[in-house]
Amino acid sequence: MKAGDLNLEELMQFRDGHVSFHGRRLILHDLQALGQFRRDLVETMGIEQAQRIQTRKGFFWGQSDAAAMQRLFAWDSPEEWLRAGVVLGRIAGLWEAELEIRQFDPAGGRVELRMTWRHSSEVAQHLAEFGRADAPVCWALVGYASGYASYVLGRSVYFLETQCEAAGALACEAVGKDVESWGPEAEPHLACFHAADIRRRVADLEAEIERQQRELARQRRELERAPVAGGVAIEARSPAFKEMLELAARVAKFDTTVLITGETGSGKEVLARYLHESSPRAAKPWLAINCSALPENLLESELFGHRAGAFTGAARAHSGLFEEADGGTLFLDEIGDISPAMQVKLLRVLQEREIRRVGETRTRRVNVRVISATHQDLPALVAEGRFREDLYYRLNVVQIRVPPLRERRDDLLPLARQILARCSERLGLAKLRLAPASVDVLLKHHWPGNVRELENALEHAAVMSRDGTITPDLLPLAVSGAGEPRLALEPGRSLRDVQREYIAAVLRSVNGNRAQAARILGIGEATLYRHLREQAGISGEGDRALSARRRKA
Repeated sequence: MKAGDLNLEELMQFRDGHVSFHGRRLILHDLQALGQFRRDLVETMGIEQAQRIQTRKGFFWGQSDAAAMQRLFAWDSPEEWLRAGVVLGRIAGLWEAELEIRQFDPAGGRVELRMTWRHSSEVAQHLAEFGRADAPVCWALVGYASGYASYVLGRSVYFLETQCEAAGALACEAVGKDVESWGPEAEPHLACFHAADIRRRVADLEAEIERQQRELARQRRELERAPVAGGVAIEARSPAFKEMLELAARVAKFDTTVLITGETGSGKEVLARYLHESSPRAAKPWLAINCSALPENLLESELFGHRAGAFTGAARAHSGLFEEADGGTLFLDEIGDISPAMQVKLLRVLQEREIRRVGETRTRRVNVRVISATHQDLPALVAEGRFREDLYYRLNVVQIRVPPLRERRDDLLPLARQILARCSERLGLAKLRLAPASVDVLLKHHWPGNVRELENALEHAAVMSRDGTITPDLLPLAVSGAGEPRLALEPGRSLRDVQREYIAAVLRSVNGNRAQAARILGIGEATLYRHLREQAGISGEGDRALSARRRKA
C-alpha cells in the first residue's frame, strides 16, 4: 500500500448520526467555533499554555491516526506509512501539505523531516480572531505531525514550525528531528511536548528551510490532465504505464500504422481508442473487430464487404468496415489469428490503400488508419512460417507494448476505483467503495487476467455487496485466496500438480468461462479442454459440455 492510494470514501462512513473512521467515532468541527476556543484559551491561560494544550491535542491525534493506518493497511515501507499522515491531514481539512524526507532511519539512527503546508486550518482560525501574528501559530498541526512520526518510528520525533502564513510567509514550514538531534535553541519549544528525554544538545536549528521541490507539483498537474479514451480517464501512476502513454501521445498525432502488443485483458483496445481520439481523425469513425472471433469467409465480408449474391445469404450489397471507417480508424484486434489467405488480402490493402468487395472485380479507394493488436509473439510466428514477414513489417511501423497489470501496481487502485464507479452507474447500485482489507487483497493478487480479470472480480463483488462496500469475502476465491490452497512451488511437487491448480484458479477467476480462461492462459480452447479431460477432478462439467457440443454438431 502507498500513501497516495488512500481514499476518503473508503476510510470514513457516514450513517445513523455517526461519522466513523473504522471504529473510531469522529465529529466535524466548525472553524469559527475552534477559533473562538483558541481565543478563550489564550485569554484565560496565556499564549504559552494555550500553545502547549493545542500541541498536545494534535500530538495524541497524530498518534491515533498512525495506529489506525498500521491496523488497516500493509504498507510498502515505513516511508509510505509516514507519508500517509500527510494525506490524512489533507483529508481531514488540516492542510495541503508536502513532506520531504531528508534523513530517515527506522532502526534508530538520525531522522530529519521537512514539511511545507498551505491553507492551514489554524492560520485561518488565528487570523480571524487575532489578525496577523508575530510567530508561528500552527500548534496543533505541529503536534499532529510529531505524534504521527513518533508512533511510526517508535521513538520521539518532534516538529518545530520555522515560518508561518499567519506571520506573513507564503507557506508554513516545519522541520522534524529525533530528540537527540535537536540543539539547545529548540529546548523551549520542545517543552510543549514534555520532552524531558532530550539527552544531548548539538548544532543550532537552521533559520530558513528550502522550499519543497517543484517537480512534485508538476507531476500532480500532469496527473490531473489524464488522457481520456471512450469517455474514461486513463490515470497513470506507474513508470511503465506513464512511459507507454507518453509514447502513445507522440504517435497519436501522426497518421501512421501502429501495432499494440500485450497480454490478453491488458487494455489494448482502450489504448487503440485513445490513439484514435487523440489523432486528427478523432471526428471521423472509429470501428473495431476481433479477427479471431469470425471464420475466414465472414471476416473477409466484414472487412471488405460483398456484392449482392456473392454467396448464399448475401441478399443485398454490403459495405465492409474499411469503407465504413473511411477517414477514420479501423482497429484489428488479435491480428495474429488471421489465416494466410487473409494475410495476403490485408497486405494489399495496406500497400495499395484500396479494397475489393467479395464477388466484385473493381477496386475502391479507402482512407483508413489501421491499428492492430495481438497477444501473440508475431516474430515467432513469422519464424515458424505462420505469419507473413512483409505483413508484419507493414503493421509494425510503430509498436507499443501495454504492460501487464502486475508490472503497474501503482495503477491498480485508481483503476479499481474507476471500475467501481462505472459499475455503480451501469448497474444502478449505490456508490461502491473498497474496504481497507480488500485494498491489500487486490494489491497482493498476481492478476494473470490483467484488467479484464480485475473488472470481472469487482463486478462480481459489486453484485454480491449489500451495502456498497467491497469486502474480501465478496471477491472471487481466486482473487481473495479464501478457502483455497496456495500454489506450493517447493521442490517435490510435480509440474502437473502445479499446472492443475493454476488452471483451476484461472477458471474460478472468470466464473467458469472456458473461452476467457483459455485466452488468459495463452492456449486454445481445444487445448484447455484436453487439459480438463486429462486432469480429472478440475472440471467434470467441461467434459460433459464438450460432449454435448459435439453431439449437437
